[in-house]
Amino acid sequence: MESRTTISVENVSKTFSTESGPVHALDDISVEVPEGGFVSLVGPSGSGKSTLLRMMGALDTPSIGAISLGGLSPADRVGRHELGMAFQDSALLPWRSVESNIAFARQMARLPKDPDYVRELVQLVGLAGFERARPAQLSGGMRQRVSIARALVTRPRVLLLDEPFGALDELLRENLNFELQRIWMHERITTVMVTHSVVEAVLLSDAIVVMSARPGRVHAVVDVPFARPRRRELLDSDEFFHICRRVSDALRAETP
Repeated sequence: MESRTTISVENVSKTFSTESGPVHALDDISVEVPEGGFVSLVGPSGSGKSTLLRMMGALDTPSIGAISLGGLSPADRVGRHELGMAFQDSALLPWRSVESNIAFARQMARLPKDPDYVRELVQLVGLAGFERARPAQLSGGMRQRVSIARALVTRPRVLLLDEPFGALDELLRENLNFELQRIWMHERITTVMVTHSVVEAVLLSDAIVVMSARPGRVHAVVDVPFARPRRRELLDSDEFFHICRRVSDALRAETP
């Protein structure tokens, strides 16, 4: 039986029309993310990482090539409410509570209310006790936890993350990386994340796709061999440093 959640990007190119002429954002990208896998996209600014993620999420379309999420188009997955996304900006509704912001995604998808699952997600993302808090009463890290819970509340088959912790300080970001690992291991959703942090990518991913400067191409794919769960002491190991160095060297080769 065909996998429902394998992500397949086949020979995708993207060109934008601008007043000053065409901009070639992506050129002949081919990537595969296995069912239940976690893959990160890294690359110089302007390499098309977020553009590729947006096309996976049906927010844009390829100029050439095709993207399949387990045999269906991204738009079909969105139509079936099987795709969740979280961005650097949590974009919470300020007048709604934590629980209400999470539940809002089901309301927008016209899915039945599921208060039990909303409460389970509040627990899962570590916000028990803050169910009725408004976004203004939360820290930046807490708001991002709400955003991730909201992305999960429709029980998606695919999770797309665009720099979810990019605006946070380094220590908080590291803490939330471990929280995201815990949440991901609980849900095992096929996940693609865009990040500028090599350490974050190595800590969380099964594989890292290093993209070139514009037009974005796949320069290298670095497999991450560490077993899960990954503990904090891994960050200080020679093996972790070696993988980070491989990714950094590939990035330096592609940074103008």
